[in-house]
Amino acid sequence: MGDPLWPLLNAGLHLSGSHGSTSFPDVKGHTFTRSGAVAISTAQSRFAGEGSAYFPGGASDRLSCAASADFIFTGATSLSISFSLYLLAYPAAGNQCRIVNIGTNGSGSSFCVALNEFHDMGAYVPLSGKNFLFATGGEVSLNTWQDFEISVFNGTALMFKNGLIIASRTGLDMPTGGTSNIVRIGGDQSGYPTVDAALNGYLSELRILCKWGRHDSAYAPASGPFEEGFSLNYARAAPAFPLVQPARPAWKAVRQSPPALLLDAEHGGRGRIVGTTQADGDPDYPVSRRVRLLRQRDGALAREIWSDADGNYAFDRIRHDVPYVLMSHDHTGLFNAVIADGVIPELIP
Repeated sequence: MGDPLWPLLNAGLHLSGSHGSTSFPDVKGHTFTRSGAVAISTAQSRFAGEGSAYFPGGASDRLSCAASADFIFTGATSLSISFSLYLLAYPAAGNQCRIVNIGTNGSGSSFCVALNEFHDMGAYVPLSGKNFLFATGGEVSLNTWQDFEISVFNGTALMFKNGLIIASRTGLDMPTGGTSNIVRIGGDQSGYPTVDAALNGYLSELRILCKWGRHDSAYAPASGPFEEGFSLNYARAAPAFPLVQPARPAWKAVRQSPPALLLDAEHGGRGRIVGTTQADGDPDYPVSRRVRLLRQRDGALAREIWSDADGNYAFDRIRHDVPYVLMSHDHTGLFNAVIADGVIPELIP
């Protein structure tokens, strides 16, 4: 199991823990520190027993991460920011709260997700002259947990609330340039009071993808904290046998001999290795991938095949008396190779 977009994730904060904690670990290793009175609270939890980050609404109450090249959008036409919000109060008239701000105000390399006085959620590059995406139906409620996601795919922006699309826009202006960006959570520090309102409420399950969208259609809301990591698992599969053996032609007086082995003096034999290539999921699902068979002793390539659409692969008529290394490569480029070591072939009857 895991997150298929894990390799592309730039930051992930569960914002959970014991009551009163001031530690806010990022699953991607960045350091987020608090200013003001932000702390973990068990008064509200998006998922039972998890806790969440409480933002009291003071002018200095926020989380920050120092400038990092991990948070730039250079060359990106897609992105995603998602979080769970339990809001206690709306911004004052004429003000916005930038719940998540990546970069600095007035910079074309920045991007933010903001809540306005009209209870609307929006997303935009915080630079004059740029267009924006805003849901205009007063979609943000008080005193209840709501899941929000902004995902952009090649400039087409979608805003989700609890898995349903509530706003969309084609041709959203995207952030460009820059060499590094800071991240602020719970409020900006631009020096302009109209966009520096502080968040008053609870925040949980924050994820940031700077160059990839997450959902492009309605989805089922999460039933637990976001998963960490992603892996491809391999499971051995029994060789396929026909249920009905074909009858031998009546005119054959002598039983036909088994097919002769092709001559492979180095790697040939009477061994077989079968299995399936699967990706973690709920449930696991098959994937077609290139699979290489290497002789464990010296890494010599013995066979190379692709698993079929159902993930099945088989290496037949290989040496049965030596151990091998199985290696599967992800041709999509998203994941590292998966390796099984010390694989012993089964003897073909």
